[in-house]
Amino acid sequence: MYRIEITKDYLGFAAAHFITMQGKCERLHGHNYQVWVEVEGELTEDGYVFDFSELKRLAKTLCDQLDHRVLLATENPQIQVRQENNSTYAVYGSQSYMFPSSDVVCLPISNTTAELLATYLARQFAQLLRGQPGHALRAVGVWVAEGPGQRAYYQERLSS
Repeated sequence: MYRIEITKDYLGFAAAHFITMQGKCERLHGHNYQVWVEVEGELTEDGYVFDFSELKRLAKTLCDQLDHRVLLATENPQIQVRQENNSTYAVYGSQSYMFPSSDVVCLPISNTTAELLATYLARQFAQLLRGQPGHALRAVGVWVAEGPGQRAYYQERLSS
């Protein structure tokens, strides 16, 4: 089994978020997230797992979708998210936020933790990588760092 990894300074995104934990809601704040991606698989006939250039392009596209946005978790039972006209509202208890919808990415996760952002990105990669012709890819893994010294990892299997 072989594994390749991409770690580039431009693979990241700046985003605002808040998370709920232990019955509380953090204040709205932001991070300059960094993203690392690894892909496992067998070698192709040409002797590589996957084209580095293509993997970097895919990673940059996914990061750009989150860059300079407010990230909202739509599957969190403590946060009600709704869109109305050109605004997106998020309500947690007595706290209420209103954002221009163009500044928001609603994510199908239960919290915008580094762990679940890594899960979201790995699953997005998996959708893009499954069934790539000429490749025998087994898994994609994604690291998401909120800052130096703290990062989370998730691996999504591509085949059984």
